[in-house]
Amino acid sequence: MLDRVERRTERQFAQVDHRFEQVDRHFAQVDHRFEQMDQRFDRIESRMERAETRMDRADARFDERMARIDARERQIDERLLTIDANIVGITANIADIKASIARLEGPRPPLVLPGR
Repeated sequence: MLDRVERRTERQFAQVDHRFEQVDRHFAQVDHRFEQMDQRFDRIESRMERAETRMDRADARFDERMARIDARERQIDERLLTIDANIVGITANIADIKASIARLEGPRPPLVLPGR
């Protein structure tokens, strides 16, 4: 009877040992998968950092271009104001010249239309 108990115990120990080997292999597979996922995550993180750097550079270029456009718009606005002021001055000069010519010519005779 003791012999039977020993054999059964040996069999159970062998089964437990076999199960531990299976679990150990399974954990090795899981560990390998985690390493693969970690490497994949590192690659993705690296790509994201490079993309962020490119986006930052693109944002900076955009801001520089917008600043140049804004400066150019201000220059154009200043030139338009100068042109407007010149037009007002020229219009005033034309009015003065017309008034001077009218004074020099004196009063005009009434306009007579033919047939009346």
